[in-house]
Amino acid sequence: MRRRRVLRAALAMSIGLMLVAGCASPQTPQSGGQSSAATVANRPAGQRTLNVAVTNSIDAMSIIGSSTTSGGWQSLNELHSDGLVTADRNTQTPVARLAAQVPSLDNGLLEILPDGREKSTYPLRHDVTWQDGTPFTARDMLFSFQLDTDPKVPFLNRDALQEADSAEAPDDYTFVVYWKAPYYQADSIGLRALWPHPRHLLEQSYQTLDTPAFINLPYWTSQYVHLGAFRLTDFQPGVSLTFAAYEGYFLGRPKLDRVIVKMFNDEPTLYAATMAGSVDMLMDNSLSAELGLQLKDEWDRSGQGTVYEGTGTTRFIAPQFNREFQQQPAALDPRVRQALMSAVDRSAISATVQHGHGELIANSLLPPGDKLYDAVKDRWASYSYDPARAQATLGQLGWSPGNDGVLVGPGGARFTTNLWTTEGGESEIAIIADYWKKVGVSAEQYVIGGAIVRDREARTKYPGFETSARGSGDSILSRVNTQAIANAANRYSGGNRGGYSNPQLDQLITRYYRSISTQDQSAAIRAIDDVVAADLPVMLLYFNPTTPAVRKGIKALDDFRGGAEASRLFGTFSRNAYQWDLS
Repeated sequence: MRRRRVLRAALAMSIGLMLVAGCASPQTPQSGGQSSAATVANRPAGQRTLNVAVTNSIDAMSIIGSSTTSGGWQSLNELHSDGLVTADRNTQTPVARLAAQVPSLDNGLLEILPDGREKSTYPLRHDVTWQDGTPFTARDMLFSFQLDTDPKVPFLNRDALQEADSAEAPDDYTFVVYWKAPYYQADSIGLRALWPHPRHLLEQSYQTLDTPAFINLPYWTSQYVHLGAFRLTDFQPGVSLTFAAYEGYFLGRPKLDRVIVKMFNDEPTLYAATMAGSVDMLMDNSLSAELGLQLKDEWDRSGQGTVYEGTGTTRFIAPQFNREFQQQPAALDPRVRQALMSAVDRSAISATVQHGHGELIANSLLPPGDKLYDAVKDRWASYSYDPARAQATLGQLGWSPGNDGVLVGPGGARFTTNLWTTEGGESEIAIIADYWKKVGVSAEQYVIGGAIVRDREARTKYPGFETSARGSGDSILSRVNTQAIANAANRYSGGNRGGYSNPQLDQLITRYYRSISTQDQSAAIRAIDDVVAADLPVMLLYFNPTTPAVRKGIKALDDFRGGAEASRLFGTFSRNAYQWDLS
């Protein structure tokens, strides 16, 4: 029902926007039948402008803004900013960006030191300037390391930096990181892992201001300056951001003159605007899987554009493990979690919320396409839909149906719990609650508002279960790693906000992070998967497809396969934005 309501609303808004477009600017089609090529052709002469859409409310730039990868905004990071490395065009292999070379054992820029630490040396390019013309040097990176490791300052992802020991800049064009032990990503520290900051603009403020004053500097909003192909020229929180081509960009002047990032409050409105022709590009995660796949079907038929499809986030149910907040103690028993897994038809849920794509069920800790996928393939297939098995397991644990069908346990406690989700996940938790109801578990459903979504501490206090997602590759490990709650820098990072702790799993994750060879990494991730599948700190549901889209007449995202959803430490879909163009 919700799907039909969403689609009807999108269609109604689409028709309304098309009617408005008839008397709007020349960039908007006169009718739904006008070609996108005409839309591109009608742009003002001399201004090669691209309109990009996200479903985020952007209130700050860089590390001070929201860390969520939903909505699409984080995938535009490399539109305006650059890191040491990024991803290759067609494979998710690190290539140099601000760095002149990617460190490796073969070129001698990666070293295992006698004391057991690892050293990664990043020689820097000599031709990079900040967007105010100031040369970029290793002094900037050393300052950035200090700032990004400061637990008082927000950061997007400290998974890598918590493994780092120290850094140094022996000269202006050499930046060195020392790792506490061998680290499997020491060669691929990209923008999200270590965000560069302009020392000449921020160092004095950082040293003299308290943290609230520092993070409220206008630098983080209207005065943002970085190293990317496009510089911020207009900042309208909640509405739009305008970026102009940076003439001094070290890889060459961008082909576009201007990129406008438009913010939409909800996905149906964005879908309607896209159908009306007022949006040129949609980033991954800006539309739900259902609407993204629907747009793909529509554009495949009409030829109005291209929707790329890849594996994005992993969707899962996360129990609350903090006894202070968990209102149903039974959820702390892994046997109960196993029963609850067997009680849901994960393929059917995926098909319902993802435009009929039940094959996107998550039966592995890593998504298809990951270099280590074969090591964990189909491990979770044992959790097939089996409500009889779920009821039998719960019965063995002392739970029996009460008069109203809700299970009653020892002492007369009823099996009630809570299911939390963010906006857009209403249909998902309703389906899960219905499946659980069939085996005697009563789940109240809550959709958390925007204020709580942005409050990282509040997000840690959900009382039962939440549905959530983690990004591409192995980023799901941050949700089950005790370091994410033990380390003050990560306490409210959005990682292990359920408070799960398992020393055995921590040791395996450490072993994985310290594995350098692919063979050792495969063995470690297989052992991790065995523990996670048995103990269920996360209960896998399905893989969200990522569906970035470009309208006909836009030359962009042809390097889609090499990019990744923005939670990865390097290489977003905007990494080659300087090559985007209008045909």
